[in-house]
Amino acid sequence: MFEKGVLRNYLFDLQTAGILKTQSTGNGNRGFSSQPSPGDSNITVEPGNMSFESMIKDVRYGLLVDQVLGGGQSNVLAGEFSVNIDLGYLIENGEIVGRVKDCMFAGNAFEVFNNIVAIGDKAEWHGSIKVPPFYFKAINVAGNAD
Repeated sequence: MFEKGVLRNYLFDLQTAGILKTQSTGNGNRGFSSQPSPGDSNITVEPGNMSFESMIKDVRYGLLVDQVLGGGQSNVLAGEFSVNIDLGYLIENGEIVGRVKDCMFAGNAFEVFNNIVAIGDKAEWHGSIKVPPFYFKAINVAGNAD
């Protein structure tokens, strides 16, 4: 889909590929009571060149998101999203100093991906997606101050 950060193709099932007179990418998904539609599966993101440890050491004050709950709420067309954090850690002066709880992060995907500082040098599988860690300059976080 992306090559060196540039969108090169879209996800197509047979129907959407036919409408646009192109080839299916084999990305049709469906629920029990719904029609098939394009959806992501077996997505891989190529690793970058910064180690995870270097990312942590570079953060003055930030949040490490390790696990999220569900897919979050979103407006796909506008790129808006919000995701609850299941497991997160507070980073201060390049060190993980504790866990965070009862918080979420939100933003606009188009803006967030323009704020990438670095991409980790090792990718791991998370369900059907293989992705390295991403280091973002900033993202909106909301939560309990306790």
